[in-house]
Amino acid sequence: MGDGSLSQDEIDALLKGTDEIAAPTGVPTMEVAPSTGALSPLERDALADIINQSMNAVAPSLGAYLGKNVRITNAYVEVKSVNAVRADFNRQYVQVAMDFTGALRGKNTILLGMNEAGIIASLMMGDDSGTPPPELSEAHQSTLQEFISQMLSSCATQFADRKGGMVGTTPPVISISANSSELQLPPGNEVVKITYNLNVENLINSKFYQIMDIGLATELVRTAPVGGMGMQAHFTPQPQMAAPQMGAVGVSPVKFPPLGEGIPTSLGPNINLLLDVRLTLTVELGRTTMLVKDILGLGEGSIIELDKLAGEPVDLLVNGKLIARGEVVVIDENFGVRVTDIVSPAERVERVQ
Repeated sequence: MGDGSLSQDEIDALLKGTDEIAAPTGVPTMEVAPSTGALSPLERDALADIINQSMNAVAPSLGAYLGKNVRITNAYVEVKSVNAVRADFNRQYVQVAMDFTGALRGKNTILLGMNEAGIIASLMMGDDSGTPPPELSEAHQSTLQEFISQMLSSCATQFADRKGGMVGTTPPVISISANSSELQLPPGNEVVKITYNLNVENLINSKFYQIMDIGLATELVRTAPVGGMGMQAHFTPQPQMAAPQMGAVGVSPVKFPPLGEGIPTSLGPNINLLLDVRLTLTVELGRTTMLVKDILGLGEGSIIELDKLAGEPVDLLVNGKLIARGEVVVIDENFGVRVTDIVSPAERVERVQ
């Protein structure tokens, strides 16, 4: 029509086209698709995003352990049968079983190639060249346990923030699988296989793997983060809502977190400027107070009673400030400390004041 208005045929054609495209452009709702025993493609992508975010936050602390820049990227999630997974790992691997507990429960195993495991173990034992040892001794395996424990414990902290409850881990159990039949996989017919790109400065450019049970992956990906909508399993078209009346608008006060608790989980790229700063780490077995005359009377064979009981955790101090507690262990002929507890940010701030 010449006056710019539409004919009835044109209006009918437009309405028909609108009906055909309405479904994919619906408004997302809080409804989650019921579990079918496996993850949908959308859920697999969401799980990859969650894992990538956690590993990005964990990588700087792992780099501090190794004295090298560490990057863990491009998590690729697959749902596979147990037999298919065993077929993927038909050579030697170092496997570390470390399950999640608390608000998020499930079986979990990390798999590292022998060469990558040897390089990481050498770096953690002070060999800056990262030359893999001829064989992984008990000491090497112990350091690998600590490396994986640090990684998954930090991930548990990230998952706890998402879950809104305490998430813990079981002690790591390390072993070497000579072939696929010795793999310690979660129970069930299907498992979730996650493949990561692992890059350790000039030494490792390879992959490592995480195998978790379907239930753990499902619970993680379908849990709404605290204060957020969570992962939407699918979209449902909703009818267009009329604009609310001005008087019906709900107003609530802004809730700010308490000062001292808003510590970011990721320190960002600028933390690299501080990674070569040397700090003094002290392990304190205990303390006591003595008179000057008693100190002057000390001699060979004197016994000093400390303020801690046998078996109590020792304190780890950085530049005189308490940051963690741990238990004394022996590695070959040297003493070491296995970290068992990290002081909370609030407690650290309180001690500094």
